[in-house]
Amino acid sequence: MGQAFSGPNAFKFFGFTQAATQVLQRSPLLLVVLVVVLIACTSLGLLAWYIHYVTNIPYRKPKEVKGAKK
Repeated sequence: MGQAFSGPNAFKFFGFTQAATQVLQRSPLLLVVLVVVLIACTSLGLLAWYIHYVTNIPYRKPKEVKGAKK
């Protein structure tokens, strides 16, 4: 069986320093908050890009067709 996510080695796979690992062992909610904030910021950025993309569709210049009369 593999090692469970508990005990003194619970956060070792992140590769944090010893002090950071000890902080996470005392208060794992900090890691949860960090992950939630990163996901929220990424989602907000993607939403802003999507709104930008969709609202610029009507303003695109039509592609020039080769051999067409002007």
